[in-house]
Amino acid sequence: MPTEIAQRLAQPLPARLADKSGEGRRFDVEVVSEPFTAGTEDLSTLMRRIMDRGTAENWDIVVAPTDLPLHSHGRKLVVNLSHEHGLALLSLPSLGGPAAADQGPAGRGGSRARLGGSAGHWG
Repeated sequence: MPTEIAQRLAQPLPARLADKSGEGRRFDVEVVSEPFTAGTEDLSTLMRRIMDRGTAENWDIVVAPTDLPLHSHGRKLVVNLSHEHGLALLSLPSLGGPAAADQGPAGRGGSRARLGGSAGHWG
């Protein structure tokens, strides 16, 4: 489900961003889908994986929707942000989206899709 949502968002996003940012700017949006195992990766590990991938791909901003709930210090999270690295890990269940419980027992595979992009290219 995160991949489908990301693909729907990615289609109109470059034109909308370009309209809002001014003439001469171009935005590229790429959707990447990668699985991960809920029981083996904590929030900091997920953020580090997203940051590493964004750096390797030379993306300016990465939005990573996930179908797994996010928690920090016993509290549910809607989004975990890193302004410094241009990252957002977004929990769809916290927004009323697909719940991990509907996809099988805890600890089974979940997925995330990344909307990675480069912004501000002139051309």
